[in-house]
Amino acid sequence: MDLNSINIKRFHLHYFSYLFILFILSLPLTMGLVEEGYRILFYIGGAISFSIQMAILQLRFLPRKIPALSETGFPFFTVFLSFFLNLGILTAFQVLGYPFEATSGFLIAYFVHLLFLVFASYFSGK
Repeated sequence: MDLNSINIKRFHLHYFSYLFILFILSLPLTMGLVEEGYRILFYIGGAISFSIQMAILQLRFLPRKIPALSETGFPFFTVFLSFFLNLGILTAFQVLGYPFEATSGFLIAYFVHLLFLVFASYFSGK
């Protein structure tokens, strides 16, 4: 997926539509798989993950506004930033003693985000 040639408004529309559909589909699944008191923690973990992934994705779009960033390896830097930020948040969840549901919500949302990027790359044809 070439980040310089995609329509950002359309990309955001598809991304948030994807999130909304996944949220609706996850409601019946979490009823049976996540305990009643921890369901909100599951969704909070997922929301944290989606907000972090979207912020990093916005950083990857930044060289469209400032072309000098693409020459300095900034998009490659965001890969490492994403990895260490996600690792740091998962570590914080464990060190601070958050329930497993928050960690699982974070991880599931992270992989769902990656799945969206795979779909977006496939359907963009690049």
